[in-house]
Amino acid sequence: MKNLNDSFKWNRLEGVKITSDYDMPVVAPVNNVHPRNFVSFNNAKYCKDKGNSWYHFYIHDAHFERIWNDPDKYLQMLSQFEGGISTDFSLYLDMPWAQQIYNSWRNKYMAVLLQRQGKPVIPNVGWSDESSYDWAFSGIPENSILSITTQGCLKDRICKQSLFNGLHELVRRKHPPAVVVYGVFHDEWKDKFGTEFIVIPPYSREKWGDNNG
Repeated sequence: MKNLNDSFKWNRLEGVKITSDYDMPVVAPVNNVHPRNFVSFNNAKYCKDKGNSWYHFYIHDAHFERIWNDPDKYLQMLSQFEGGISTDFSLYLDMPWAQQIYNSWRNKYMAVLLQRQGKPVIPNVGWSDESSYDWAFSGIPENSILSITTQGCLKDRICKQSLFNGLHELVRRKHPPAVVVYGVFHDEWKDKFGTEFIVIPPYSREKWGDNNG
Protein backbone atom coordinates (compact mmCIF):
# COMPACT_ATOMS: atom_id res chain seq x y z
CA MET A 1 0.00 0.00 0.00
CA LYS A 2 2.95 2.36 0.41
CA ASN A 3 3.21 3.17 -3.30
CA LEU A 4 -0.54 3.71 -3.51
CA ASN A 5 -0.43 5.99 -0.48
CA ASP A 6 2.44 7.92 -2.07
CA SER A 7 0.38 8.37 -5.24
CA PHE A 8 -2.54 9.85 -3.34
CA LYS A 9 -0.26 11.68 -0.86
CA TRP A 10 -1.96 10.06 2.15
CA ASN A 11 1.39 9.06 3.66
CA ARG A 12 2.26 12.70 4.37
CA LEU A 13 -0.80 13.09 6.60
CA GLU A 14 0.45 10.57 9.16
CA GLY A 15 0.03 12.10 12.61
CA VAL A 16 -2.09 15.00 11.31
CA LYS A 17 -5.45 15.61 12.93
CA ILE A 18 -8.31 15.18 10.46
CA THR A 19 -11.78 16.71 10.81
CA SER A 20 -14.68 14.35 11.44
CA ASP A 21 -16.96 15.99 8.88
CA TYR A 22 -15.07 16.31 5.57
CA ASP A 23 -11.76 14.60 6.43
CA MET A 24 -9.97 17.92 6.05
CA PRO A 25 -6.45 18.23 7.49
CA VAL A 26 -6.50 20.50 10.52
CA VAL A 27 -4.24 23.52 10.03
CA ALA A 28 -2.36 24.95 13.01
CA PRO A 29 -3.14 28.49 14.17
CA VAL A 30 -0.64 31.29 13.59
CA ASN A 31 -0.32 34.39 15.76
CA ASN A 32 2.21 36.95 16.93
CA VAL A 33 3.66 37.44 13.45
CA HIS A 34 4.15 40.55 11.38
CA PRO A 35 3.97 39.55 7.70
CA ARG A 36 5.81 41.87 5.31
CA ASN A 37 7.69 42.08 2.02
CA PHE A 38 5.44 39.65 0.14
CA VAL A 39 6.77 37.66 -2.80
CA SER A 40 4.67 35.41 -5.05
CA PHE A 41 5.66 31.76 -5.34
CA ASN A 42 6.63 32.13 -9.00
CA ASN A 43 9.16 34.82 -7.98
CA ALA A 44 10.26 33.25 -4.70
CA LYS A 45 13.51 31.72 -5.92
CA TYR A 46 14.64 35.15 -7.18
CA CYS A 47 14.13 36.85 -3.82
CA LYS A 48 17.50 37.93 -2.43
CA ASP A 49 16.22 38.64 1.07
CA LYS A 50 14.19 35.53 1.89
CA GLY A 51 14.83 35.79 5.62
CA ASN A 52 12.97 39.09 5.76
CA SER A 53 10.19 38.25 3.27
CA TRP A 54 6.95 36.25 3.10
CA TYR A 55 5.79 34.14 0.16
CA HIS A 56 2.23 33.75 -1.12
CA PHE A 57 0.32 31.76 -3.78
CA TYR A 58 -2.12 34.42 -4.95
CA ILE A 59 -1.30 33.78 -8.59
CA HIS A 60 -2.87 31.59 -11.27
CA ASP A 61 -3.11 27.96 -10.19
CA ALA A 62 -0.98 26.88 -13.15
CA HIS A 63 2.01 28.68 -11.64
CA PHE A 64 2.05 26.62 -8.44
CA GLU A 65 0.56 23.28 -9.48
CA ARG A 66 4.19 22.10 -9.52
CA ILE A 67 4.49 22.32 -5.72
CA TRP A 68 1.50 19.98 -5.45
CA ASN A 69 3.05 17.54 -7.93
CA ASP A 70 6.52 17.62 -6.34
CA PRO A 71 6.47 19.38 -2.94
CA ASP A 72 9.93 18.19 -1.88
CA LYS A 73 11.45 20.17 -4.73
CA TYR A 74 10.23 23.47 -3.22
CA LEU A 75 9.68 23.07 0.52
CA GLN A 76 13.32 23.57 1.48
CA MET A 77 13.55 26.75 -0.59
CA LEU A 78 10.38 28.14 0.99
CA SER A 79 11.66 27.31 4.47
CA GLN A 80 14.30 30.00 3.94
CA PHE A 81 11.59 32.68 4.09
CA GLU A 82 10.53 34.38 7.30
CA GLY A 83 7.04 32.96 6.72
CA GLY A 84 4.33 32.49 4.15
CA ILE A 85 0.67 32.13 3.26
CA SER A 86 -0.61 28.72 2.25
CA THR A 87 -1.76 27.77 -1.24
CA ASP A 88 -4.79 29.21 -3.01
CA PHE A 89 -6.13 26.52 -5.33
CA SER A 90 -9.17 28.21 -6.83
CA LEU A 91 -12.81 27.86 -5.76
CA TYR A 92 -15.00 29.38 -8.47
CA LEU A 93 -18.76 29.71 -8.18
CA ASP A 94 -19.25 27.81 -11.45
CA MET A 95 -16.65 25.13 -10.69
CA PRO A 96 -17.95 21.54 -10.23
CA TRP A 97 -18.77 20.86 -6.60
CA ALA A 98 -16.39 17.92 -6.30
CA GLN A 99 -13.50 19.99 -7.64
CA GLN A 100 -14.21 22.79 -5.19
CA ILE A 101 -14.04 20.43 -2.22
CA TYR A 102 -10.89 18.79 -3.63
CA ASN A 103 -9.17 22.16 -4.02
CA SER A 104 -10.16 23.13 -0.49
CA TRP A 105 -8.67 19.85 0.73
CA ARG A 106 -5.49 20.51 -1.24
CA ASN A 107 -5.12 23.98 0.29
CA LYS A 108 -5.28 22.58 3.81
CA TYR A 109 -3.02 19.66 2.92
CA MET A 110 -0.37 22.03 1.59
CA ALA A 111 -0.77 24.34 4.60
CA VAL A 112 0.13 21.40 6.86
CA LEU A 113 3.19 20.53 4.74
CA LEU A 114 4.36 24.14 4.67
CA GLN A 115 3.88 24.57 8.42
CA ARG A 116 5.96 21.44 9.04
CA GLN A 117 9.00 23.30 7.71
CA GLY A 118 9.13 25.17 11.00
CA LYS A 119 8.26 28.66 9.79
CA PRO A 120 4.93 30.45 10.35
CA VAL A 121 2.47 29.82 7.53
CA ILE A 122 -0.81 31.74 7.67
CA PRO A 123 -3.79 29.61 6.57
CA ASN A 124 -5.40 30.82 3.35
CA VAL A 125 -9.20 30.50 3.31
CA GLY A 126 -11.35 30.24 0.19
CA TRP A 127 -15.05 29.60 -0.35
CA SER A 128 -17.63 29.99 -3.13
CA ASP A 129 -21.23 30.54 -2.00
CA GLU A 130 -22.95 30.01 1.36
CA SER A 131 -23.45 26.30 0.70
CA SER A 132 -19.65 25.89 0.73
CA TYR A 133 -19.04 27.24 4.23
CA ASP A 134 -19.09 23.96 6.12
CA TRP A 135 -16.35 22.27 4.11
CA ALA A 136 -14.52 25.49 3.24
CA PHE A 137 -14.03 26.38 6.91
CA SER A 138 -13.52 22.80 8.08
CA GLY A 139 -9.92 22.38 9.26
CA ILE A 140 -9.34 26.14 9.50
CA PRO A 141 -8.14 27.06 13.00
CA GLU A 142 -10.00 29.37 15.35
CA ASN A 143 -8.37 32.47 16.87
CA SER A 144 -5.65 32.50 14.23
CA ILE A 145 -4.52 35.10 11.74
CA LEU A 146 -6.06 34.07 8.42
CA SER A 147 -5.65 35.19 4.82
CA ILE A 148 -7.98 35.70 1.86
CA THR A 149 -7.82 37.23 -1.61
CA THR A 150 -10.24 39.61 -3.32
CA GLN A 151 -8.81 38.99 -6.78
CA GLY A 152 -11.53 38.39 -9.34
CA CYS A 153 -14.25 38.97 -6.75
CA LEU A 154 -15.05 42.68 -6.94
CA LYS A 155 -16.05 43.35 -10.55
CA ASP A 156 -18.99 40.95 -10.55
CA ARG A 157 -21.88 41.81 -8.20
CA ILE A 158 -22.65 38.20 -7.28
CA CYS A 159 -19.00 37.34 -6.61
CA LYS A 160 -18.54 40.47 -4.53
CA GLN A 161 -21.59 39.64 -2.41
CA SER A 162 -20.36 36.07 -1.97
CA LEU A 163 -17.00 37.42 -0.83
CA PHE A 164 -18.50 39.70 1.80
CA ASN A 165 -21.06 37.16 3.00
CA GLY A 166 -18.37 34.54 3.39
CA LEU A 167 -16.01 36.93 5.16
CA HIS A 168 -18.71 37.78 7.71
CA GLU A 169 -19.29 34.06 8.29
CA LEU A 170 -15.57 33.31 8.51
CA VAL A 171 -15.10 35.94 11.20
CA ARG A 172 -18.20 34.69 13.05
CA ARG A 173 -17.05 31.07 13.07
CA LYS A 174 -13.29 31.39 13.44
CA HIS A 175 -12.75 34.69 15.31
CA PRO A 176 -9.48 35.65 13.60
CA PRO A 177 -7.59 38.48 15.38
CA ALA A 178 -6.54 39.68 11.92
CA VAL A 179 -7.14 38.85 8.27
CA VAL A 180 -4.49 39.35 5.60
CA VAL A 181 -6.14 40.47 2.36
CA TYR A 182 -4.35 40.11 -0.96
CA GLY A 183 -5.90 42.54 -3.43
CA VAL A 184 -8.17 45.55 -3.19
CA PHE A 185 -9.85 46.16 0.16
CA HIS A 186 -11.06 49.72 0.69
CA ASP A 187 -10.67 51.45 4.04
CA GLU A 188 -14.41 51.93 4.38
CA TRP A 189 -14.89 48.13 4.40
CA LYS A 190 -12.52 47.49 7.30
CA ASP A 191 -14.95 48.45 10.07
CA LYS A 192 -17.74 46.15 8.84
CA PHE A 193 -16.34 42.79 9.96
CA GLY A 194 -15.07 43.16 13.51
CA THR A 195 -11.43 42.26 12.94
CA GLU A 196 -8.15 43.85 11.82
CA PHE A 197 -7.18 43.76 8.15
CA ILE A 198 -3.68 43.73 6.68
CA VAL A 199 -3.86 44.56 2.98
CA ILE A 200 -1.20 43.27 0.56
CA PRO A 201 -0.74 45.22 -2.68
CA PRO A 202 -1.15 43.16 -5.88
CA TYR A 203 1.71 41.06 -7.19
CA SER A 204 2.21 43.47 -10.09
CA ARG A 205 3.87 45.84 -7.64
CA GLU A 206 6.54 43.33 -6.67
CA LYS A 207 10.11 44.25 -7.38
CA TRP A 208 11.35 40.67 -7.61
CA GLY A 209 10.75 39.77 -11.22
CA ASP A 210 8.08 39.00 -13.76
CA ASN A 211 4.34 39.57 -13.53
CA ASN A 212 3.24 36.36 -15.17
CA GLY A 213 0.98 35.22 -12.34
